[in-house]
Amino acid sequence: MNKQEDTMKKCLISEAEALLKIAESIDETSVELAGTIAACKGKIVFTGVGKSFIVSSKIAGTLSSIGISSTALNPLSLLHGDLGFLDSEDIVIALSNSGETAILIDTLKCIRSLDIDILSITGNKCSTIAGLSTVTVEIKTTEYGPFGLVPTTSTTAMMAYGDALACMIVDLLDLKRDAFYKNHPGNFATHL
Repeated sequence: MNKQEDTMKKCLISEAEALLKIAESIDETSVELAGTIAACKGKIVFTGVGKSFIVSSKIAGTLSSIGISSTALNPLSLLHGDLGFLDSEDIVIALSNSGETAILIDTLKCIRSLDIDILSITGNKCSTIAGLSTVTVEIKTTEYGPFGLVPTTSTTAMMAYGDALACMIVDLLDLKRDAFYKNHPGNFATHL
């Protein structure tokens, strides 16, 4: 095996080990997060910066596919007019590995002043973003690769956590296969 093959293998092993560690850490906080989402009467709005925004978009899409009204909004857009999209029955879920991203903190402070519930998924439960949230799930990982900074393990872990969260919500709401088919008519038209 050459050096590049070894690097790829080690990266994948690092990510797999992180997922197993997160699976072992699932507790009542995750149940509370899922229950809050399942009980929401408004929209679920995910936000994050950079790669966390991309992950938040994927999680929002997964929740939409099971019938949970979800979207992802960039914090910069929220600060420049999109706060008008939010109302008091909505929930905002912030994703941030560090929990200290300045623009996201500014955005969450504005959202909090509107009395909108904020939840967070972060790598640091003692962070500023966690402090602005009513529920925080900590997804603590170590990035693989040079510098320990490239978003690898953290983004994989958050995305997988979002998948697990969707599965928990399906279970909480006792959703049936037909509900999923209704949200995917292009794929499952023959099942309707």
